[in-house]
Amino acid sequence: MTHALEMHEQFDSSRRSEDIFSYIADFARIDEWDHTIISAEKTSDGLIGVGTKFDLMYKSGLRSVPIQYTVTEFVPSKKLVMTGEAASFTAIDTVNITDTATGCHVNWHAGLEFRGSAAKVVRLIEGRVKKAGAQTIKDLADALEDNYPAPNATGLQKLADKLVLPGMFGFTKFGYKRAKKNWSPITAYIHGKRVVVTGGTSGLGLTTATELATMGAEVCIVGRNESKCKDVVLDIIKTSGNSLVSYEVADLGLIKEVKALATRLNSQGKAIDVLVNNAGALLNPRQTTTEGLEASFALLLLSPYVLSNDLLPLLKKSGCARIINVSSGGMYAKRISASNLESTKCEYSGSDAYARAKRGLVMMGEEWAKDWAEFGITVHNMHPGWALTPGLEVGLPEFATKMRRVLRDTQEGADTIIWLAAATEVAKTSGLFWLDRVPHTTHLSSKTQETPEQRQSLVTALKVHANAFSK
Repeated sequence: MTHALEMHEQFDSSRRSEDIFSYIADFARIDEWDHTIISAEKTSDGLIGVGTKFDLMYKSGLRSVPIQYTVTEFVPSKKLVMTGEAASFTAIDTVNITDTATGCHVNWHAGLEFRGSAAKVVRLIEGRVKKAGAQTIKDLADALEDNYPAPNATGLQKLADKLVLPGMFGFTKFGYKRAKKNWSPITAYIHGKRVVVTGGTSGLGLTTATELATMGAEVCIVGRNESKCKDVVLDIIKTSGNSLVSYEVADLGLIKEVKALATRLNSQGKAIDVLVNNAGALLNPRQTTTEGLEASFALLLLSPYVLSNDLLPLLKKSGCARIINVSSGGMYAKRISASNLESTKCEYSGSDAYARAKRGLVMMGEEWAKDWAEFGITVHNMHPGWALTPGLEVGLPEFATKMRRVLRDTQEGADTIIWLAAATEVAKTSGLFWLDRVPHTTHLSSKTQETPEQRQSLVTALKVHANAFSK
């Protein structure tokens, strides 16, 4: 027994057909607007086109039903046909987009054929199925308006932060899953936006670079091993189909190499729309670079300080650039002192040095947000929660082993970086500290709070260190 069902929905949008087609065609993002989809993943390499496959998990009552969709017709900005196969039904979705005087018109037709017991059930609830389908397309139309407000912290979340342990629950993969329920879709069109990601060859940086390349951005990763950079670039291009992926080689723990990197990028003259200061490592025991600096301070604080300042001409050139500083929840336990930037006044701890440097980076992000607002630059600090990355396994192996069951994967850890780089509503904010797309406090107690004078001392100390490499 079979039962056929036809659904037809349409809407107008003020956005360009190219923008809308690009978003709809990427079925890996369908779970952002279709709430019957539990998960979605692109399972074939390359640009989306005829033959591209997506694996979806559909929620049907208490069951999860796998569906594989294949693109069967693809006319850029005009027509998309997707065929979905599940155990109990076949779906053919046809999307036609036509330009209008004010934007475009979207016409969506879905034809479904149910088999076996599913045909009997759907025959009885056909009206409910059509109503749900209509609501799904309305949700898509709303998502494409892309007019979301900037998120604000709720009173409950502020209380959780203050109580520490509830706040730390948010660092886990369970905190991520809880937060995800309240997110808005990212429908912004970022094709051609230029993004520089430091530490882009592994962990959060690699996930960020891959996802932004898949969304169409021009991505440059920075790493210290040229062979690895080449391999990563080739992998990203293969996965995304985006050929606008490149690399720069620099050891970001050496300030002369940071300055040389900035000089190379400046000489290219291309505006930078997004700079992700992500490179980092937790170093034990204490190490000194060949330039005579304590390695954690050099890599985690002075390096992004120098790079961001030296790339200011290209960030200004964008007119709407974003800087994203990847910090750590570990900073909550520490304060930073301008007189002890290189951890010389206490017994050295790699985790403490890491936390202090990350707090310093957040403080600089807050300063840049004020100082560079006139150039259209917004600055966003974030932390990824507890994510299982190669850096964590090397820097804190015991923690990684004991907490493995609650740690996030790199996709979950990098999500907020990707959102900060792409989402339209992010431009309405600057200088905040984010976890899971929500702003959080930067201090859990007054013990870590610096005075205005101490903050200025940090700014001055960093300028002095940076100037020492400008001669």
